[in-house]
Amino acid sequence: MHIFLRHNSDRIALSMGNPNRISLGYSEDPRAVAKRLPRRGDDEPKNVLLLGANGFVGMHMLRELLGDARVATVYALVRRKGDKSGEDRIARQLRKYKLELPDTGKLSVLEGSYLDPAMGLDPAAYDELLTEVDVVIDAAGATTHDYPYSRYREEKVLPTLRLAEFCLQKRFKTLHVIGSVGSEVYQQWRDFYRNSFFYTGYSRMKWVVKHISLRANRDGVPIHIYQAPFALGGPGTGFKDPGMEYSFWNMISHILQLGMVWDSEVTSPVVAGDVLARSVVANALSSAPRVISYPVTPVTTEEIAERFKLKLVPWATFRRELVRQHRFRPGQIDWSKPVASIRRGRQQSKFVSSLFPRSFHALLNNIHTAASNPTTVRIDADLPSIDVMENNARRIRKLGRYLPETPAPVAVGAGVPAPVPAPEPVAVGAL
Repeated sequence: MHIFLRHNSDRIALSMGNPNRISLGYSEDPRAVAKRLPRRGDDEPKNVLLLGANGFVGMHMLRELLGDARVATVYALVRRKGDKSGEDRIARQLRKYKLELPDTGKLSVLEGSYLDPAMGLDPAAYDELLTEVDVVIDAAGATTHDYPYSRYREEKVLPTLRLAEFCLQKRFKTLHVIGSVGSEVYQQWRDFYRNSFFYTGYSRMKWVVKHISLRANRDGVPIHIYQAPFALGGPGTGFKDPGMEYSFWNMISHILQLGMVWDSEVTSPVVAGDVLARSVVANALSSAPRVISYPVTPVTTEEIAERFKLKLVPWATFRRELVRQHRFRPGQIDWSKPVASIRRGRQQSKFVSSLFPRSFHALLNNIHTAASNPTTVRIDADLPSIDVMENNARRIRKLGRYLPETPAPVAVGAGVPAPVPAPEPVAVGAL
């Protein structure tokens, strides 16, 4: 079974801003192939292949799968890195976030990569996956926005088609791909020609993966897509997440420094990592999984303003003040290294403007609208999203100096750690 993109149709779709231009070709009819493959009954435990188990979202998926009675075995495919084995890399990630896995004896860690032929495994191990796996969850992939679409095409778009082929060999398997709600910034033709942090090769890749998945599913390929938002730390990690590695927390940092946030009915998309994992696993193991899901627990700017003691102002006022405060000025030049300091200052000013482009409110509205459509799933969160957000913020040292001294709300429920007290205020410019 071979699945391929016809005539660079992904690039044509991007250039025209039209997902209907994406065209897939098949060596055989996917529906006919799927029909003749063996599959387990709905009431039988399933074997799951998890990609990206050593990532922040992936380790939550792993924890959820190992604790689910409907799962017989979890194969975690993790690349070896230097002298660190796949098991070492998973263990390191768990220690970093203080997350524990249930000891159910279901875990089998395989060293390999889905980017390699036969996933980088020996023939016997690869054949075992082909014949035993029932569900594939793809939580792997790039986490940086730095590269052009051509690179992400090779690292994610085409490998997604290879995974779809894998799912139609020897045993029927369903494929569940973790996408990004950020791809919803593309709604109009002109969006594909915008230039800011949110309109990059990374988000273009996520847009293509979404529409390839929808196209392939209509053609009979068992692929399902999850438009995930920013995955924040939840009770299982003591409300710890990647922190300032996220563009989300960089934006919150600037909002806190300004002491204001824009007034809008448009929400910001977030979800706790454990809640996201629970939603994905529940759908992946169901007898009739949804084709597309938006597992989002949004937070409003009104909630942010109230919780962090911020002013609510019009969007134009917010952005004008932000740009004014971060405009590069001659007084910022380090005359011992003038060229380097000028370059650094201008880059920082450009980055802040890129985080909050003029079209920012419009792109948030695009995401908000998409995540409010009928395909959105209702997910049961342990805490309101604003509580999750504040608990995380109070554990990020770089945000501590800007937070109000009121302690974060105590999480309700057994096993939820008490919030860490706010750090002592630090003068801006210190450190």
